[in-house]
Amino acid sequence: MNENFLAGRTLAYIWNHPNNQKRQTQAVYRFLGWQIWKRFTGRSINISLDEDIKVRCYPDSRSASAALYCGLYDHNEMSFLQRFLQDGDSFLDVGANIGVYTLLAAAKSPTGHIYSIEALPRNVARLKENLTLNQFDHVTVYELAISDSQGDVSLDLADGDSTPRIANQDFNRTLQVSTDTLDNLLHDKSEELTLAKMDIEGAELLAFRGAHLLLQKHCPMVWILEINHQIQNFSYTAEDLATLLDSYGYGLYSYSAEHNQVFSISLAEKPGNNLLAIARPCLDVVRQRLAIAAPLPRA
Repeated sequence: MNENFLAGRTLAYIWNHPNNQKRQTQAVYRFLGWQIWKRFTGRSINISLDEDIKVRCYPDSRSASAALYCGLYDHNEMSFLQRFLQDGDSFLDVGANIGVYTLLAAAKSPTGHIYSIEALPRNVARLKENLTLNQFDHVTVYELAISDSQGDVSLDLADGDSTPRIANQDFNRTLQVSTDTLDNLLHDKSEELTLAKMDIEGAELLAFRGAHLLLQKHCPMVWILEINHQIQNFSYTAEDLATLLDSYGYGLYSYSAEHNQVFSISLAEKPGNNLLAIARPCLDVVRQRLAIAAPLPRA
């Protein structure tokens, strides 16, 4: 893709992001300064994410760059995490990448436990680096891919190391990694899970097929999900995923950080790629938690 087109698209994203309203110019300067810095030095910098949380930003890290430009880049979903999660809760991050969601959860629940799963070795190293940077010692990191069975699988790195996905055919750039199921990995921890986030580039249905016990127990109450076009690589549809979740009593919702409310939606009404899957019997608890949550600091 043309580099100028990518730069223009990134600038439009930065300019229109909710966290940058009334300070777009400063955000654009951050973007330009980072482009100059990484091209001339090739070195990382430490940035602050939401007050005291630190993230090490490498020149090739999309997640860290988004945090540099916009703070809580998944504005609604990250705001939901901060308002919904309470100290003592446990959080599951499936497809943690460098750990931005993991860091937010670890800061919000210092006496709970955080389970962070990432398949790509380089991302795991940076995730652990960020945990050390913030002195978070209540996070358990699993270096593997989540699927519907134990074994091995190839990751397709064709789109870059930042967004690896399970390969269903041979590619020039692949990496062999171990797989496990969520039920097997967390069989003795399922009762304590409160909130989870899953972003695994289209393999979500495979992961949920290996999470029968978790889904049956409604642990966690809420899943933060990304559902994008990558699901087509696994020969299923977003409707298939929604049907599976519905069979376990989970409905689809969007969250408005501005109104601090969750709204029931259909897939057709999904804003962007992200949504919440909330266990219907837990919906009142979710809304009660949001109602008593303290206002968020400005990102």
